[in-house]
Amino acid sequence: MKNQFRLAVGLLVILIFVGVGTYMSLWDLHFSIGPFFLHHWLSIIGGAYLLIFILVFAYMKRYTTVNRGTLLKVHVFGYLLAVIFISVHFAQQMGRPAEFAPDLGAGLATYLLLMVIVATGFMMRFGLLTQKRESWRLFHVGLSLSLFIVLVIHALQNFGIL
Repeated sequence: MKNQFRLAVGLLVILIFVGVGTYMSLWDLHFSIGPFFLHHWLSIIGGAYLLIFILVFAYMKRYTTVNRGTLLKVHVFGYLLAVIFISVHFAQQMGRPAEFAPDLGAGLATYLLLMVIVATGFMMRFGLLTQKRESWRLFHVGLSLSLFIVLVIHALQNFGIL
């Protein structure tokens, strides 16, 4: 458990480092790969992982005999990697010059939901929320459902479908 905690904290440090560096334009991730920029591809990969694995995790936890420890590790560390990818995109968008500032609608809501989910999940997984754990779990799951809905809306808006 200590190694998992250290790895999770390390990923959070990487998330902060990559996010701040991208926001401050210490490196340029705004180059095209096919029809999208790199930071868009990273957010598509991270967002797709979140959307798919929210459903897979919920199903597997309830209806399969898969090892719960392994499933939880994939849940925690897969989500943290997806959040790093999404954070690159968010930081790239927020770091744009003021005259090219992004619309802060569903994207900001998505990112804020994601950060609260990461915080509650981290605290529950590593025993930092021991009192009223069931209430926090319900809050975490409810936010995940909200994230699913808002992320789909954000993606559909930005692909020009909505």
